[in-house]
Amino acid sequence: MTPRYPIPKKGLDHDIANGGSKCLPMPNERLSACYISNLMDGTEEGNDALDYLTNVRGISKQTLRKYGVGRGTYNFPDANNRFVPADCITFPWIVPAAVAIEQEELRGSNLTLPPEQTSVTRRIKARALKNKAWQRLDPPGGGWGLFGYHTIPDDAKEIIVTEGEYDAMAVYEATRKPAVSLPNGCRSLPVEVLPMLERFEKIYLWMDNDSPGQEGAEKFAEKLGIKRCVLVKPSCNPAPKDANEAMVMKLDLNAMLAAAKIKEHEYVVGFSGLRSQVLNEILNPDKYKGVPVTSLPGLTSVVKGFRRGELSLITGPTGCGKTTLLGQMSLDFAEQGINTLWGSFEIKNTRLIHKMMQQFGRKPLSIGNPDSEKVLNELADTFESLPLYFLNFHGGSDIDEVIGAMDYATYVHDVEHIILDNMQFMISRKLSKSSYDKFEMQDIAIEKFREFATKKNVHITLVAHPRKELEGTKLSISSIYGGAKATQEADNIIIIQSDGKRKYLDVKKNRFDGTLGYSPIFFENASGRYHETPLFGTPSNNATHTKAKPLKPVITASSNKIKADNNIDNHWKLILGDTHTDK
Repeated sequence: MTPRYPIPKKGLDHDIANGGSKCLPMPNERLSACYISNLMDGTEEGNDALDYLTNVRGISKQTLRKYGVGRGTYNFPDANNRFVPADCITFPWIVPAAVAIEQEELRGSNLTLPPEQTSVTRRIKARALKNKAWQRLDPPGGGWGLFGYHTIPDDAKEIIVTEGEYDAMAVYEATRKPAVSLPNGCRSLPVEVLPMLERFEKIYLWMDNDSPGQEGAEKFAEKLGIKRCVLVKPSCNPAPKDANEAMVMKLDLNAMLAAAKIKEHEYVVGFSGLRSQVLNEILNPDKYKGVPVTSLPGLTSVVKGFRRGELSLITGPTGCGKTTLLGQMSLDFAEQGINTLWGSFEIKNTRLIHKMMQQFGRKPLSIGNPDSEKVLNELADTFESLPLYFLNFHGGSDIDEVIGAMDYATYVHDVEHIILDNMQFMISRKLSKSSYDKFEMQDIAIEKFREFATKKNVHITLVAHPRKELEGTKLSISSIYGGAKATQEADNIIIIQSDGKRKYLDVKKNRFDGTLGYSPIFFENASGRYHETPLFGTPSNNATHTKAKPLKPVITASSNKIKADNNIDNHWKLILGDTHTDK
């Protein structure tokens, strides 16, 4: 799409008096206005964005203009990692000037604006019209806001907060009540926007009618104050997925708001509070699978993804690549928008990130080459945009201090997945100062992590070393170091089996649906990543890549035995045994 009007250069158009740190970047104010004009002021012929918004989403032009929705072009990487232009719908985060100034003051910066300027566009969110996965926040590294906040009357005491932009506009369209949307869906409520919601006496949280949405609503209610928050859960049959779908179905949105209730007591719940979620889980089971490991679909097909509120244990022989695997998994999560926290107690964060940048770039980093500085900075810029955070611990650490930092990250950054590598290193300092023996201390740590995962509704992946076994011995659940509490509390147990030549991921426990199985992995030296099929002709430090036969993932119910796949050669059968069971 070629814009009909000249697009002003993206960047700042206000003065910054730097009293401390540099102010966060904001888009040129004229950019958002140009996008609005590009959507609303031209002919409707060939305007796919306007047609989609009005005829598919059912939102009137008046509402679109009120919320400042526009149309622009942004570049996104295609399947071949080449950037291609895409027609996008744009959603500006317009906030009062006083709010932006206060946000910068809290950062130690001094933002100055012309006296006549009463509002600013904090950022613009762009979503590709043809590919929902293509989203962009413009400019990168900018501040936070709420879409639609500028539409709220000054005397409003109640507000409706929705998961998506279309939902906020649908609520306003149908009820004429003030509505805003979260900046990053149900996964994030940045602390920077909390002061913007302080003045409201009642907050309606209308998230999507699925497991992630309802989990997010409950978490945000605790963050905003349970006493002033009510949750909207449509109970009609069929229940709409979200507010926009409810409007399209011509349902009564006012009645749904009137039926909103406060969050149930943490330990007391009736069937009425669970009914819609239970029925939705039965009718749409795929929606309740966990976050997939996109680069390892075979593993995902066994464990059905990683769900919030669960604890996973990963173990394997020393040097088998546990940290490498977890680095790759964390990138898969972050690339899907999952806020992920890394706790690396064995490897320093700088070294870990070095390895992860290689995995993220899918090729070797040019080390010691000054000419590659520009390329490395571009890679670092993209890497920095991922929702990845790192605990600043190393070696033996106090468990309570670690949990305190985890608690902070879940509140401030809305972290959903936490990786701790590894348990033995973490508790080593505590052992020297405690009367507990090492097994008791490990059990205490496991108990605290289990409780944290459940109460904070986050997924914790914990690396646990195995007992000393003879080299080449196939590991089992009983091989995990320590007492039985770790394996009892874990929802998932994954073992990296290796004989020094070949590896496979062996799912030994899966509390979600009982499915067990294994999937082969092959290491690619160039990218530092694992693949589930051998990369023939690719240089690697795994000499078996060019000789091994492909091994299909094998899946079974936990009550059945698994026979070795026909593609496994005799050596592979020797590792797996004639049968592969959950014992």
